[in-house]
Amino acid sequence: MNRRSLGWIAVATLLLGAEAYGADTAAKGGIVKGTITIAGKPTADVVVSVEGVPQETAKARLAAAKSKKALLDQREMKFTPYVLPIVVGTTVEFPNNDKSWHNVYSKSDAKSFDLGLYPPGKSRSQVFDKPGVARILCNAHPAMEAFIVVKDHPYIAAADKRGNFRMDGVPLGKYRVQVWHPQLGTTDTGVAIVRDGEVVDVNFDLKKK
Repeated sequence: MNRRSLGWIAVATLLLGAEAYGADTAAKGGIVKGTITIAGKPTADVVVSVEGVPQETAKARLAAAKSKKALLDQREMKFTPYVLPIVVGTTVEFPNNDKSWHNVYSKSDAKSFDLGLYPPGKSRSQVFDKPGVARILCNAHPAMEAFIVVKDHPYIAAADKRGNFRMDGVPLGKYRVQVWHPQLGTTDTGVAIVRDGEVVDVNFDLKKK
C-alpha cells in the first residue's frame, strides 16, 4: 500500500463527512465536491475547506463530533499522510512503524512540541489546540516532513489519490472554498448553497510557482 493510499485511509477515518458529526445533520445543507489538480495532474497533497460558516453553526457541529483522533504514521522513512487535516482539540497519534528510531517535533506557531526519540513499535501523541498549520519534522531524519492543518470548524477534507474531495452537510449560505498546498499556498473561490441536498462542484487546477 503506497503513501497516498494509506494517507487517505487515515484521513477518511477522521473525516467521515456528515456521519461523523451526527446523523441529524446529514440530511441538511449541501454537498461541496470536486477535483484538485496541479498543472492538470491530480494531487492528494492538499487540504480543502469551506470558510465563512457562522461560528455558532461550526461549534455545534464540532460539539457533536464522535471522535477527535487522527493518525500520522511513520513508515519507510516517511510521515503518512503528507498533509493531514484535523479540527481543534484533536489528538494525533504518531506511531513508529519503521525499523529506525524516530523523533517527532514542530516549531510552528500552531503548535510547538517535541516528542523526543522513540523506538520502533512505540507511539506518542499530541493534542492540537488552536487553528493553524504545523510543519512536522524528525530531527533524526531531516528528509522526513509532513503538515497538519488545524481548523476551528469541521468543514474540511483531504483529496484522495485521484485529487477528489467531498464535504457533506455544508449549511446554506455563501462561502469561500479554500485549497491549501504546502508549496503552492492558498487558493480560493466563492460558492453558494441555496437549498438542502444541493451538490456544488468546485474544481481547482493549481499552478506551479
